[in-house]
Amino acid sequence: MAENISRFEREINATTIPLIAFGAALNIVVGQAVQLVKLPLYLDSIGTILIACVVGPVAGMLTGAFANLTLGFFFNYAFIFFIPVTLVIGAFSGFAARLGVFKKWYTALPAGIIQGLLGAVTSAPIAAFMFGGVTMGGTDFLVLYFRAIGKSIIQSAFMQGLAADPVDKAVSYLIVYFLLTRIPRSILLRLPGYANT
Repeated sequence: MAENISRFEREINATTIPLIAFGAALNIVVGQAVQLVKLPLYLDSIGTILIACVVGPVAGMLTGAFANLTLGFFFNYAFIFFIPVTLVIGAFSGFAARLGVFKKWYTALPAGIIQGLLGAVTSAPIAAFMFGGVTMGGTDFLVLYFRAIGKSIIQSAFMQGLAADPVDKAVSYLIVYFLLTRIPRSILLRLPGYANT
C-alpha cells in the first residue's frame, strides 16, 4: 500500500500536473484535427502514451480520462463513455515503456499493435451497445460496411476495431517514439517515468 501511495505521489504532483494537462490538450487537438478531415484513424491517444512514458501509467490514465471528460463536456458526450479505453491505453503504454519498448522503433511498432488490439476489445462493446456501432468518427464507414454484408452490430464494432485500432495505435506509438528521440535527454531524465523507460 505504501509503495502504491508513493508511486501515485511521484506521478501526480505540482511538477507533473502541467504535463498531464499538456498531454490531454495534445490528445484533443490532434484527435479533433484528424476527425475533422475524416481520416480512418483516431490519433487521439498520443498525449496519453507520451505522458505514460515520461511520467508513468497513473499519469497516462489521468491524461486520457481528463481529455475525454473535456471532449465530452465541450464537443460530444460520447467521449465520456470511452474513458475505460483511455485507462487501458494509459496503463498499458506505461507498462510497455517500463519494458523499454520505446527505445527502438521496431519494438514500439508491435507494442502499438498489441495496444490497438486491447483498445479494440475494450471499445467495441461500448460502441456497439451505447451507440449502435456508429460514433461519428472516421472509421464509421467500416462499421457500416460490415453491417451491410450482414454482420451484427457487435460483430461489426469488433471487426472495425480489429481493422483500425492496431494501425492507429502502431502509428501513435511510432509518433511517440519519434517525439522521445527529439526531446533533449537532459529534460527527459528529470521526469519520474523516463528513468524506467
